[in-house]
Amino acid sequence: MVSLVQAAAQLPVLLLALPAGALADLMDLRRNLILSNLLMLAAATALAIVAALGRLDAGILLALTAMLAVGAALNNPAWAASVPLTVPRQVLPQALVLNAVGFNIARAVGPAVGGLILTVAGVTIAFAANAVSFAFVALVVGILLSFPRKGLSIDVPPEEFRSAMRVGLAYVLAEPVVYGTLVRSAAFYGCASAIWALLPLYVRDVLGLSSAAFGVMMGVIGAGAVLGGLIMPLLRRWIPRNDLIMLAGVACSLALVPLALVPSTLTAYPSLLVFGIGWIVGASNLQATVQLAAAPWVRARALALYQAMYNGGMGLGALLWGLLGEQASLTGTILAAGLVGCVIALLTRAVELPAEIGDPSAPALAVPRPLSIAEEMAPLLHSGRNRLVLAIRYRIDPANAAAFRAAMAEVRLARYRYGAVGWVLSRDVSDPTHWVETFRLRDWHELQRGIEHYNLADSEAVVRARSYHLGAEPPRMTLLLQDPRT
Repeated sequence: MVSLVQAAAQLPVLLLALPAGALADLMDLRRNLILSNLLMLAAATALAIVAALGRLDAGILLALTAMLAVGAALNNPAWAASVPLTVPRQVLPQALVLNAVGFNIARAVGPAVGGLILTVAGVTIAFAANAVSFAFVALVVGILLSFPRKGLSIDVPPEEFRSAMRVGLAYVLAEPVVYGTLVRSAAFYGCASAIWALLPLYVRDVLGLSSAAFGVMMGVIGAGAVLGGLIMPLLRRWIPRNDLIMLAGVACSLALVPLALVPSTLTAYPSLLVFGIGWIVGASNLQATVQLAAAPWVRARALALYQAMYNGGMGLGALLWGLLGEQASLTGTILAAGLVGCVIALLTRAVELPAEIGDPSAPALAVPRPLSIAEEMAPLLHSGRNRLVLAIRYRIDPANAAAFRAAMAEVRLARYRYGAVGWVLSRDVSDPTHWVETFRLRDWHELQRGIEHYNLADSEAVVRARSYHLGAEPPRMTLLLQDPRT
């Protein structure tokens, strides 16, 4: 049941990640943050009222915890996407470290204060204090924060909600750095979740201590996070991103071993300090990688999926370690989590993450030229009711076929990042120099938005592929309206 509370706090964020990210990309960030904190205020207030009435049981606690998590699911992508709007790109990684340090200080101080309030004033006041915190955040956001307005320079309707979710998922799957980071995140958080899920029981049942001691131990993790944040610039200077994330996973996992083998406060404090260092190093580098690699127009959706990996790893991991703890001893479960985590951290290092990440907002070398449109076809095209098929014809020397095919693999990812489906590269059986690239798009408006979002990496991929094209004329492009009756 203790692990289920952790799961209830994390799994709604996993389930609502993509809708919440799409909403954050489409909505005004400030309004999003205010409304989501008001939702959490309502859930926290209900929790305090039910506790005051003496009607709080495990089922109600889980339900209201899940409702709080729904508010967090809506809040988190908007909050994370707002950070790059406040600092230059070159200092963004360290700004994210400071943000994570602040979060972990709150994670450390909050339980300590909560344990104190619980001991002195009781559960109702503790829940009420939590409600006040959300009211405070909503007030501060409403008064102090403002962000640039979103919008396109072209005259097209706003992106539809369902389309925004589909394009966001397609972008993440087609962006190798973001996709690789999500894989690494799921592994890191799934293993690290053991300590968050089992520490309350470890403190009470193994060490025989109170909730105040649990708050102190959370404080030690927070102190480790602060220390990790302070040494982060030095670590980044000497250790590549890929190895740093792997070492962070190993540190978090190895910290669990002495907790299991030598259970005492003397081993718990240094072990939790090491865990806090590994936690902040891994978490901040994973989030910074997504922040740097995701284009601004889709950043909240990419961050929402990253947070889905975080909350899914933490929630499902908590459930797994809780179930294992029911079958085995608590210390045995913690030992298993530590050993498994070390192995997984070493294995997932094979999912390479680059040391340097190009700016996805850098302008394209050349924006695609507009196509000529027949007058009688314009109303059908501009209505946005018809799917499009784009066909691009290349002339390639057969000797360069392998190199062209390899270059087109990058072009394929670029097309998918902007919502294309059904991408195919075909070769004419009657003329081995004739190649055709085809893909589908939802409508004319999606094509226009894709051109607006076209960036340097996309144009460089297209230029590399087109360098193999024969002749002075560029590849011939044809835009087709798909007949809805077929």
